[in-house]
Order: sequence, then C-alpha cells, then structure tokens
Amino acid sequence: MRSLFSQIMNGSSPDSPVTSQHDLRNMLASTLESRERWRSLLYQAVDLVFETDNRGRIIVISPETWLGQPTTALIGRPFSTLCGSVDILQPHTGSPLQITSPQGTPLTVILSSCPFHDSAGQITGTRGTLKAISSRVDTPVHPPAPAKVEATPLPENNGVAILAAVTTALRKAIVPRLASAAAMEALLAPLAAEGALQDTANPKSLLYSSSPLPSDIQNVLSTSTSQTGTSVFRAGTRHALICRENIRSLKQLYLVVWRAEPWSIVDQQLCQTVCSLLTGFWELDSIHRRILIDSDYDISSNLLNWNGLKAEIERRARRLDQETMPATLIVARVPGLTELSKTHGFEGGEDALRQCVALLRKAVRPTDAIGRISNNVFGLWMDGGDRFAAAERAERMTAHGIPILIDPPVHLPLQLGLVSREANAQETPETLLERGMQALQEGVAENRKWRFSHEAP
Repeated sequence: MRSLFSQIMNGSSPDSPVTSQHDLRNMLASTLESRERWRSLLYQAVDLVFETDNRGRIIVISPETWLGQPTTALIGRPFSTLCGSVDILQPHTGSPLQITSPQGTPLTVILSSCPFHDSAGQITGTRGTLKAISSRVDTPVHPPAPAKVEATPLPENNGVAILAAVTTALRKAIVPRLASAAAMEALLAPLAAEGALQDTANPKSLLYSSSPLPSDIQNVLSTSTSQTGTSVFRAGTRHALICRENIRSLKQLYLVVWRAEPWSIVDQQLCQTVCSLLTGFWELDSIHRRILIDSDYDISSNLLNWNGLKAEIERRARRLDQETMPATLIVARVPGLTELSKTHGFEGGEDALRQCVALLRKAVRPTDAIGRISNNVFGLWMDGGDRFAAAERAERMTAHGIPILIDPPVHLPLQLGLVSREANAQETPETLLERGMQALQEGVAENRKWRFSHEAP
C-alpha cells in the first residue's frame, strides 16, 4: 500500500487505475467531501459530540457553538459541569436528563455514551452525543422520573466501591506517604476532583497534592479553627471541602478536595470516612515505628535488628573471652532484594524475604546469631569461627547465590564482608560492623564475592 501511494504521488503506477496526480487530487477531494457530508448528517441527528478522559473531564467537543454559546469553554472541565446528575463513565443509551442551558433555563436532553477501554480493561475515557428535546416532547419524556428516584442509592454504592479501592491502595503500599498518595488517587478519580493531604506538624509541605493548592483555599486553611469535622465553602469558581481529624503523631490531618460542582451529603460523608481511614493508618504506622525502635526484633523477617544483634554480640563476647575462643561477623548483602516488591508485588517481595532468610539460616549453625541490619543487609555471628572456617563458609555461601522461587523466579547475588574477632579483643560491635561493611564495599569494588577486613592477614 505504501509503495502504491508513493507511485501515485510520483505520477506513475503501471498496475493501478490511478495514473496521474490529478486523479489523486480528485480522490482526496471526494473523500473530504464525503467526510463533511457525514459530519453534517451527524449534526442533524444530535447537537453535541464529545469525548472525556478517565476522570470524566471533557477533552473534545463539537461543534464549536451550541444554543448560541461557545463550547470551547467546556474543554478541560468535568462533564458534571454540563450534566451534574450523571456518571459519564457508565454506558448510557438514550437516557433523558434535565440540565441547565448556557442561558440558565432548564433543558431536557437525550444522552448516549459508551466508555472505551485500554488493553488491560481499564476505562480510559468515554465518547458520546447529546441531543436537546423541544418543550412539547418534555411531557412524554418526563414520566421516567421514578427511575431517577430509584437511582439515588447509586452514590452510596459508588462510595462503597471507592472505599474498597482506597483500602486496596493502602494495603498494596508499605511506606505511609506512598500509601496515602495511592489512596488519594483512588478517591479523587471517581469524584472528578483535585485534592491535597496535609498535617499540622509540617504545614509548609504537603503529604500529597494532585495539583497546586489554590491560594483562596490556603487562606481558609491558615485562618480556620482546629475543630475536627467537615466544612464546605465556595472558593472562587470551585466548591471546596475540608475534612479534619486529630492524629497522635501529626497533631491533625487535613484532607482538602475541590471541584467545579457542589458536594453532596454522600460525597461529604465519603471524604470524611476516607480522612478517618488515613488518620488511623498514620497512627498505626507511628505506633509500629515506636515499637520497632524499642524492640530488638525485626517484625517482617523475624530476625534480630541491629540493637538486638549488638546486645547478643556483647553477651557472647564475654563468654568467648573466658574460653579464649575467636568469633567471626559476616556482613551479607543481597542486591535486588528490596526491588522485588516493585517488580513482583508486595506478596512476592515478602515471599522472597522469607526464602532469603531461610537460606541464610542454613548457612550457619542453629546456635549462631542472625540479625537484619537494613533492608537487604544481614549480620551473621559465628561463635568460635576463626578465619579459615569463616573463609570456607563464605566460599560455600557465595557459590550459588540466593535463588528465589517466585513467579517468575529470580536469582540474586550474595556479597559478603568478613571480620574476625580474636579472644580478649577490645573491639566493640560498632567497630566490627564498620570493618565488615568496609570489607564488603572493597569486595564489591574489586568484583569479589567475599572479602575479609583489610586488617586481617
């Protein structure tokens, strides 16, 4: 086809009936004329043709004028600005609606729309048509009003779905800030709104913001009282809503949302519920962090943390000095372990951590101590292990790395830094860890799987 078009443009095509540029111009002109005829026929059947994005905002609308007013001002605004009582992301087949015309008078229209999806099945927008009905047709169209009364529970059902999406977003993210951002996106998208999340402990930075916070809303936040609850006000052309909840670690949490259309009672209750949910999430994270600081164990791996491993080293070192026995600290690093939660999901990352810990436990004796120093760095303490035994152990540990049996399976490398402690040495656990980390870094720089501390012979 491309070669045929090239031949036509060059004016020579022995195998085609089109033999000149004049014929090509006639064909293009005929195509454009046919397109204009179909467009004219479409405008005789409907008044407006539009498309929206996945948040219900108008991105294409035609023709340029309707009822004597330009339609370009509607581009970028939610479809609810035109029809406030309809969810445009749902399919509609000839649905009668009551809207307000640009002149401010009520108008009955017929809406037909169909959402379109991407390859993953997610709604990426919708396209549809709008047809105004004359006043004499309003009478037979108006009786379906009971259907509108039956449709009133829909916002509650949508609210339940939104809460389910918010809860799912919170469970998939680990870090509270990322979890709050995912939850806010799950809330704002179906409401066709913009929003922000802020705490009074750090008022100069936002925990989340979908767009810059308008200055008139900032003024209300700075002058408003600290009373909890929900407040609705008008900020310029926007309808804003602020939800406040007390939180132990951050004093108070603000959830601010704004859009062009007013907020219903159901929407206010939904936003307040989400604010309470986020507040409880931050409170639980603060409590868990405090517990972890005071604890000697890492909850996710069921290993000692550095505080616990440090206390265990100090306790065992006293007994080893009495028996004149050496010991070895192995600092093990597993590159790529933390990134598995991003590529394989939260469950895959947790499963990979469990398998990694199981392999490290098998690498040492059951009586030896194991601790998790950071996300992918572990410490293994071998009682009575001299340099020769530690070198043999390191060679076996790094021979096959860390195979992780998940879907799809991965094979992670293992890097070791070793430091030996002789009997009655005056080295502290911090000094041993520093030497082990230095040996680990030097081994990585030298492209070696394991390396002893530079002070070892």
